[in-house]
Amino acid sequence: MRFENYLIDEANLLDLGAKGKAFERIFIKALGLVGLDFTEQNYAGKVFDIETKGSGWKKLFANKKINIKVHGAKWIASSVEITKMLPWDTKKLPADFDKNKAAGKVKRFFNKNGWNQVVFLKPKNKAIQAEIISATAAEDIPRLKKVFKDNNFYSDQLTNYSVRVLHDTERVTSVTADQDGKVFMRSEKPRILGAGEGSLTTTFRTPSTKLDGSEKPIMV
Repeated sequence: MRFENYLIDEANLLDLGAKGKAFERIFIKALGLVGLDFTEQNYAGKVFDIETKGSGWKKLFANKKINIKVHGAKWIASSVEITKMLPWDTKKLPADFDKNKAAGKVKRFFNKNGWNQVVFLKPKNKAIQAEIISATAAEDIPRLKKVFKDNNFYSDQLTNYSVRVLHDTERVTSVTADQDGKVFMRSEKPRILGAGEGSLTTTFRTPSTKLDGSEKPIMV
């Protein structure tokens, strides 16, 4: 592998989770304050943050695995395994490379690892995110319930989808997951996250911060 230009810059690193993890903790606390029931996910490498249970959740979010995002994030998830399974960094594609077989392999990976079972959830804008942070700090339950019961969130889930592996004559250039005739997420080239330590990771991003584009509540 050639490693030049593989480091993600600081702005992208923040989008990839440095700020997101802090908001995730606040959001989880807020859910508990309003009485919504869930189980936290504490294993490294899993795509979801919580698994919802009990009453109070809107049907779309009931008994689902949820990945919590900050309002402006496009980053969905990342995988070292997908980096390893495809010829990303070659001078010529292998003679036996088949893009359809490669796409099938990627889709099997997504399904095996539960990427298609996760609902990606975020506040619809900066003001709503700030309101969640402020109300949680004050433990103001009425304010939080109002936020959660109004159409203040974007969400989407990877269902009934297809995968495309794009390439040129030298290497794989991108992996795309399509849903309802539109791109749900697209990969960037494999990169090393952080300050240059660790494995090459393939990151996936959504085309829009609005996910499916519809505003919705999460609490009945």
